[in-house]
Amino acid sequence: MKRTFTIFKSLSLSSLRSPGALFWTVVFPVLLLVILSSIFSNVGKSVSVKVAVVNESSTFKGTNMDFASHIVEALNGMSKATDDKTPLLSIESSTTRSFLQNSIKKLKLGKIDAVLIIPKFFNTYLYARTLHFPLKVKNESLEIYTQRNSQGSNIAFSLLDSIVNAFNREFIKRSGITDQVIPEIKYVSIGKNSSFSYMNFLITGIIVMAFMTVALFGVTDDLLVQREKKVLRRIFVAPINRSHYLFGMTFSNWALEFVQLALILVVGMWMGAKLKIGPSAIFYLLLALFTTTPLGFFVSSFAKSANSGSALANVFNFFFMFLGGLFFPVNNVPTALKVFVYSIPTTYLANGLRDSMGVSPSPTPAYLNVLVPIIWAVVMTLYSMRHFKWEV
Repeated sequence: MKRTFTIFKSLSLSSLRSPGALFWTVVFPVLLLVILSSIFSNVGKSVSVKVAVVNESSTFKGTNMDFASHIVEALNGMSKATDDKTPLLSIESSTTRSFLQNSIKKLKLGKIDAVLIIPKFFNTYLYARTLHFPLKVKNESLEIYTQRNSQGSNIAFSLLDSIVNAFNREFIKRSGITDQVIPEIKYVSIGKNSSFSYMNFLITGIIVMAFMTVALFGVTDDLLVQREKKVLRRIFVAPINRSHYLFGMTFSNWALEFVQLALILVVGMWMGAKLKIGPSAIFYLLLALFTTTPLGFFVSSFAKSANSGSALANVFNFFFMFLGGLFFPVNNVPTALKVFVYSIPTTYLANGLRDSMGVSPSPTPAYLNVLVPIIWAVVMTLYSMRHFKWEV
């Protein structure tokens, strides 16, 4: 243990004495957080919203009394782009109960902003109100399902409400009826998700990036350079074995990553980030720490020199950062890229961390957010143990 601590102390002091190492591992993640949050602070505040329309109306189909179809047509008209501008609404529509159930699930996951349900006897109810003698017809109310405290859902509800009110006014005008004939819309809230915040989204991605950067460059730069200069050979002549060196280097990187984590959280919260730090969040932070730890050793196993190791580390860093959705959502990337997006560990680490910290629901199942990073960590560790060469 004493020898491991000696290696830990030596490597930690070496990092502290290097201005370049301090900048890229400690200052740069915080600087990137400040720059991206300042430039893209309006991400997620687009006017365009996604709405699912379930038209269950089954009476007077194809006639002038098919009032439900007029509402659907109006919504479809708002979903068409004009003059290359983003449409206000993006509409998905169907008539089946299975579509309704899937739409509610999407709403809970934050994939859509509202669900509009036109009930089965909606047309019959409106037709009965146009007659000049009373009929006992059940009040068929439109229903709008939304998320509580969601900016997108609030916008979607306002748009749907304005469309239905406009239809209501036109219907009153043409039917000659002076009272309100369109049923009152029901506002049904689902879930407890807060509105999207790019700051919250970004800070969780920056944490994963910071862990990955230390693991990649902290190991490849030290390990490969020392191997190339025969420093490792001289170290192992002393009463220090390889396990002492590995544990010392790992503990040194972990210490640096904890400093990174504290600094990122302090700066992020100072800039307005609101994150929940509970047991599940701590679990995903530790999972990210342990998953990224063998990454540098894994890359070093392929490199024959310090220069090739640095180049390879940059390739891994680039793909894991941008395809892992650390800075921007990657849900809508081309299908060809999704193969890479859903095969790398940073995607699942970021999803799990954001879900556990209350940033946004995870688009991937919880078990995959744990299983995929663990598989990567085990495979990288076993490969490194078998193929890394201590001498060249």
